[in-house]
Amino acid sequence: RKTSYVKAVDNISFTIDKKETFGLVGESGCGKTTTGRALIRLYEPTGGTIRYDGEDITKLSAKEFMPYRKKMQMIFQDPYASLNARMTVSDIIGEPLDIHHLKTGKEREEFILELLDRVGLNKDHASRYPHEFSGGQRQRVGIARALAVDPEFIICDEPISALDVSIQAQVVNMLKDLQEEFGLTYLFVAHDLSMVRHISDRV
Repeated sequence: RKTSYVKAVDNISFTIDKKETFGLVGESGCGKTTTGRALIRLYEPTGGTIRYDGEDITKLSAKEFMPYRKKMQMIFQDPYASLNARMTVSDIIGEPLDIHHLKTGKEREEFILELLDRVGLNKDHASRYPHEFSGGQRQRVGIARALAVDPEFIICDEPISALDVSIQAQVVNMLKDLQEEFGLTYLFVAHDLSMVRHISDRV
C-alpha cells in the first residue's frame, strides 16, 4: 500500500511575457525539465493549468494541440540523444517541415540550407550524420530543427550544460541573436544562476 507520494513540480506558477527570456533555475532533479516538457505536453500534467496566449491548452486533444506544437518548440539538453543517429542533418531539420506540411521539394531543400547557415553550419553538413559532429555543432542542429517551423516560444532545456565552456558563450550569443531576429520568447532552464542571469530578463 502507498504511504506517500512523490510530487514533481508541485505548486509552481509563473508567467512569461512575449519576447522575454524567463530563467528557471534549480538543482538537479528538482523538476525543471519536467516543467518544460509539461508545458509543451511531452509529459501530460496530472493537475494545474497551462495557458498560451490566454487559451487553456492543458487538456486539448492531440489534434487540437497540433497548431500549438508548431508555435512551441524545445532545444534539448543532450545534443546527441535528441538527434536520430540514423538520419542525416537534412532529414532531422526537414522532419518538422514534413509533419506540419510546410515546405516541399526544392523550397524545402533551400530552406534547410538557409537554417544551417543561420546557426553557423554550412551546406556540406546537410548530408552528414550526428556522430560526425562535435557537441556544439550537434546543438546547432537541434536549434535549427527548433526554428524550422517558425515558432514563437522555445524552451531551452539546459542547452549548453553538455558543451565545452569555450563553446557555451557562442551558443548563448547565437540564441540571443536569433531571439532578436525572430522575436522569440524563451524559457531558459539551467542550474547555473550566474549564467542564467546573464541571458535572462527575469529569473
